[in-house]
Amino acid sequence: MSTGLRIKVTVKNDFRQMINEINKEEAYFSDYVDQFSFLTNFAKLKRSENIPSGISAYMPTGWEIGEYPNEQATDGFERQFNTDTGFWAFQCCLKNYDNVIEHFLNDVLANIIESSEHIETKHEEDVEGKLFEFKNGEIIRVTFR
Repeated sequence: MSTGLRIKVTVKNDFRQMINEINKEEAYFSDYVDQFSFLTNFAKLKRSENIPSGISAYMPTGWEIGEYPNEQATDGFERQFNTDTGFWAFQCCLKNYDNVIEHFLNDVLANIIESSEHIETKHEEDVEGKLFEFKNGEIIRVTFR
């Protein structure tokens, strides 16, 4: 089963060059382990290279419109990165073996962003996604009451 991940965040200035190259698929997080040691454990995970460019074939319903091979992300989640502002948006889908998405959120994203607009995961079998926010340097699940 696959899990979808959608992100709209602002990346800290120190990490913008790295994210620009990763977003363009010119590099992977593993290429930056020597420079940023917090990436070490994440980069060792089997599917870490699928973020942010994982498959779109199994995206959750409503996350894409159009037919293969011309699907397009909905709600402004097409993969993009602005090196001036640090705005990074993407959505991807991958098999979440070894909790690679959770490691991305906690070990990578929490270290490289200054703010979040939207962080969401949705497992293929779930009716609703899980929303998260960046608060006090941590990615925290939003709970509704």
